[in-house]
Formats: sequence, C-alpha cells, structure tokens
Amino acid sequence: MKVPSITDARPLASMNATLPTGVGLVVVLLLVGSAVAVVVRFLPLPYESVLALIGVVVGVTLGRGSLPGVSGDLILFVLLPGLLFEAGFRLRWALLRENLVAVVALATAGVGLTTAVVGALGHWALGLTVPFAILLGAMVAPTDPVAVTALLQRLGMPERLRNLFEAESLINDGTGVVVFTIALAATTAGTFAPASIVLDFVRLAGGGTALGLALGFAISFVTSRIDDMRVELSLTAVAAYGGYLLGNLTGVSGILVVVAAAIVLGNFGRPRAMSTRTQEAADIFWDYVAFVLNTIVFVLIGVAVPLPQLLAQPLAIMVGIAVALVARAAAVYLLLPPLAPLRQRVPLRWQHLLVWGGLRGAVATALALSLAGRGDRYEQVRALTYGVVLASILLQGVTFGPLARLVLRDGNPASP
Repeated sequence: MKVPSITDARPLASMNATLPTGVGLVVVLLLVGSAVAVVVRFLPLPYESVLALIGVVVGVTLGRGSLPGVSGDLILFVLLPGLLFEAGFRLRWALLRENLVAVVALATAGVGLTTAVVGALGHWALGLTVPFAILLGAMVAPTDPVAVTALLQRLGMPERLRNLFEAESLINDGTGVVVFTIALAATTAGTFAPASIVLDFVRLAGGGTALGLALGFAISFVTSRIDDMRVELSLTAVAAYGGYLLGNLTGVSGILVVVAAAIVLGNFGRPRAMSTRTQEAADIFWDYVAFVLNTIVFVLIGVAVPLPQLLAQPLAIMVGIAVALVARAAAVYLLLPPLAPLRQRVPLRWQHLLVWGGLRGAVATALALSLAGRGDRYEQVRALTYGVVLASILLQGVTFGPLARLVLRDGNPASP
C-alpha cells in the first residue's frame, strides 16, 4: 500500500484554493445580508434597497469582469421559484378573496395597459420602434414590491393592503413573463398578430394556473397520507422548483405553476394535511429560504446594472423612468375605481401607494439579462430596463416609507 507523500497533497491543496470562489461568495453574501438586516432595524430604509446599493458599489469598485457572471437563468431558475413559492405559501386566502378582483385586474389588464402605455410613450418619446417599445413595456410591467411589503409590516399598515401588493406581484410576474415572451417573438417577426397573441396568452397563463392548481392539490393529498416532516418539506421544495421546471417543459408559464401550487399548499395543504409541528417547520424553513434568496438576488441586481452604460445616456434613462411611472399610474387609476360597486373598493390613498410602490426587481432584471448579445436595439431596451429597476429600488423604495406615513397619516392605518 502506497503511503501518500507530501507531493501527493499538492493537487488537493490547489483544488481547495479554487473552491472558495463560489462558496466564499455565498458566505460573504450571507454575512452582508445579516449585517444589513441588523442595521436597517435602526434606519428608515428598506433592506432590499440597501442590498441593491451595495451591489452597485461592489460592481463599480471591483468591475463586473472580476465577478461571477450573473445570468437571467440564475435568477429565473434558481432564485425566483423559491421566492415566489414562499410568498404564495404564506398568502392567506381570506385576505386574497377581498382583493381578488383588484389583483386579477391589475395582473392581467394592468399588465397589458402598462405594456401598451410604455409602448406608445416609448415609441413617441424615445424613438423606439413599436415592437421594441412594446418589449420594453413587457419587461417593466411586472412589479416586485418585496421592500414595500416589509416596510408596510414594520409601519403597522393594514394586512389587506400588504396582501394587495403581494398578490398582485405574484400573479403579474407570471403574466408579465408571458407578455414578454410574446413581445420578444414579435420583435423577431416584426409584426403583431392580435388573435395569435390572445391564444398564446390564454395557453401560457391559463395552462400554468391549471397545472399549478393540480400540482398543489396532488401534493396536498400525498402529505395528508404521511406524517414525516422531512418528506413534507421536501415536497414543498418539489412544488417550487419541480413545478417551475414542469411548466417550462409543458410549454406553459412556470411562474404561474409555482404561484398556484404555493397558494393551494399554503391555504389547503398546510392546515389540512400537515401536523402543527410540520406547519411550524415549513414556515421557518421557507422564511429563511426567502431571506437567503432575497439577499442574493438584490445584491446581484445591483451588480448586474451596467452603471457606465446608464450614465452615458442619462436623458433617455430619465425619460424611461418617467414613462414607466406614468404607465403604472394609468393602470392603477384607470382600473381600480370601477371596482367600487363590486364591494372590492380600493381607497384612493391606497391607490397612491400602489403607484409609487410598484417597484421593479428580480423579474425585470432577469428578462433584461436574457437579451444579452442580441444586438444594439436590444441593448438599448436592456439599458432602459436597468434604469427603471435601479430607480424604483433606490428612489421609490427609499422614499416609500415617508410617503406611506404621509398618505395614511389622517386616517386609521388599520382600515381603509
């Protein structure tokens, strides 16, 4: 038997020297996230906005070339399913039922209206061709108000208002990606076929929702027949990541598969098919997963932003930010007032907050990253999207707390 010599250990030592590149990055991100979470307890700043700012500073200081590559697939396939599942799993149906019409209106007609307004204004004010202006609209239509809902909770704002933010974001992530897929195909073809667009939307969105509901009830049935915490937690992870992959494999919206499955498991499977011990473990597990994934995704958003490219065309970026805000305002102020007779009235004060709190984040960044290498016209759309994302996270995210206090100051924050 050969006795290992000191020279035999050199390749192993060399391998160990290269291992910390990825592992060390995760460790650093967890340390940063923990430190920021402690610090923001004493500051009126959203946790996610501070993380994004740190990401921008890191990207500028070290240079993007010296950092691990950030891809759209990393966000869409690794980070987003877990974040969506956690949000859907804790979304309570009793509150969602009070907001259901408003949520569906904003996540469907609202996404379409936002896309159309950005398309029209982007064509007129930025000189984009119609297909590329529509593509920009589809990319900035999905909202990501994680920072906003965390602030609302800290400020003791109404649960129904937080539910409205969260539920709209969950569903419009899926519908926004569907619209983006259709718009991207149109930029290649150069034309829009309305009938085909409607059919594609129904197939992708409707099919994803139906598949997610079926998956959620199927896993609920399985968990009702077993009492093993580890297995049941594993099945929730299967619903999140397996559901996303299943949606993509079957040609429907993977995001909506995850969202529908999560809502079913959180409101049906959790109380009816899980023991109290398993329910508590699932809450703790997914709460921590969301903390880790949010830490990673918001730092990566900051790192991914091509700041020199944004600074090279400040006027266009400012116009793009204004266009996105106008489109969001149009969707909220035009779609929500008619809901008052349906007993799902959204107070005007809440509508103001919905407009300013319509942050863009992970989904918009992932869609922008997916356009890399397609040509100059796509690069212009990518830069505008990054500008909207960065402005919404930093400007709107940081100022949302004071605005919420001002808007709701004269009324009871616990009621409309």
